[in-house]
Amino acid sequence: MSRLLLTPLLALALTASASAAAPVASATITLTSYRFSPGPIYLAGGVPVRLTLVNRSGKGHDFTAPEFFRSARILSGQVEGGEVDLDGGESATIDLIPARGTYKVHCGKFGHSMLGMSTMIIVG
Repeated sequence: MSRLLLTPLLALALTASASAAAPVASATITLTSYRFSPGPIYLAGGVPVRLTLVNRSGKGHDFTAPEFFRSARILSGQVEGGEVDLDGGESATIDLIPARGTYKVHCGKFGHSMLGMSTMIIVG
């Protein structure tokens, strides 16, 4: 009898802890030729967020923010060397918990930053 009671309680506890880390907010960042939108990007510190990066351009761009990604707790998604590289028309999703601060973000492709592909991430 006690085993029957413990199984649902254990399942409930595991569900509660998993949902505590699940993103409660979302932000879509669009990459186009030489622009991030929105810019600047505002997020809430310590609140799980799902970032969806969408490259609407026909050419490759990246979302390079090494200090931002280094200070955040990444829950899922691929971030390599502080950047997310996207081919033309590609999207990526990163679930994370951002740390408060102000961070620079830019496209690391040659010349893209100079053409205006940079902004700030402001985490309050």
